Amino acid sequence: MGVHYIYFLLVLLAVVLYWLAKRNAKSSVGRTIYKSTGIHTEYLSIDLEKGHVTGRVSYQGKVYMLVYVDVAADTVKVKGSIQDLIHLTDNMKEEDYIEVIRTTAKFYIENGINNPDVYYEAQAKSN
Repeated sequence: MGVHYIYFLLVLLAVVLYWLAKRNAKSSVGRTIYKSTGIHTEYLSIDLEKGHVTGRVSYQGKVYMLVYVDVAADTVKVKGSIQDLIHLTDNMKEEDYIEVIRTTAKFYIENGINNPDVYYEAQAKSN
């Protein structure tokens, strides 16, 4: 066997190994499918003067958790729990829902939004 033949076999082996590695590797390209968990977050009251927001987390018409946010004092009070619903979420914990309500409350107060539905409808029309 000549040197060229051995070199050819090594290159061929490298190509086959590369192909096998690529075929077995998981792709980092893909799709994300968003599906509703059925868990609803609503904002019941937004008091712009006091900086208070009340959020509610419900599922199938039953209220599981109320979150009271005082944006001015940077405090959060929680009544109830969504621990019974955690199996419906892929990776969100109760703390994550509370944090979403807290940051959304801060956004509403800082931007003078007392009716989120009207705000989001106006945003949709302007785009």
